[in-house]
Amino acid sequence: MLELLDSVQERQQCFDLLCSSWSSEYRQRGGSIHCAKGCSGCCSLVVNCTFPEAMLVAATLDQQQRTQLNAQIARIKQAADSSASLKDWLHAYRFGAGPCPFLEQTGACGAYRSRPLSCRSLLATKEPAWCVIDFATLTGNEKQTFMELLDRSAVAFPTHYAATPQEIGQELEEATLRQMETVYGFSLLGSLPWLVWLELEHQLSSRLTEGRDAVQEYLRAKGVTNPFLIVLS
Repeated sequence: MLELLDSVQERQQCFDLLCSSWSSEYRQRGGSIHCAKGCSGCCSLVVNCTFPEAMLVAATLDQQQRTQLNAQIARIKQAADSSASLKDWLHAYRFGAGPCPFLEQTGACGAYRSRPLSCRSLLATKEPAWCVIDFATLTGNEKQTFMELLDRSAVAFPTHYAATPQEIGQELEEATLRQMETVYGFSLLGSLPWLVWLELEHQLSSRLTEGRDAVQEYLRAKGVTNPFLIVLS
């Protein structure tokens, strides 16, 4: 496991270098990246990650952060259990279960150094106000105006988030999943706070050597399985 975690940290460091280079080049072309400490709009979104990434976050949390996580777990489970579709889940998390339990009152990330690739790769090319808008409430004309203002050469259309960092992050995340499959015979990913909680509350990493079926059965017995929260493959 230590080798796997070391590899994850190396991938995160590699991503940060590649992302910094891309952002610099994008700014030189006249683009703007509006992410900054305290903006926190994207911290209300569902964040999925690999289990090793969640383990790194779990290892950094202090008691207050663990208490905040525990206080939110029931809302996260309720949101997932009440969702009939992915669209339902995304909405229920953002407007019912969220924001991220690791978000500090100042709007800063309380797990910034160990945050997963899915967080690192979400870079906004428009002002932070756009990160908190519920697009379901916009009129057709407002949505059209927004999309017309997007830099299609840079964004993951129709969002205002940069595409290249997400593509790099996904490739590195898939590398972690492949490595986990090599080590344990299966991979595990899911909701960031849920996976962190499973590690802290159930020491899930200690069960990985038992194999996929045993881990799956343990999670079922504890009543902590939900396809929106955790996926074994």
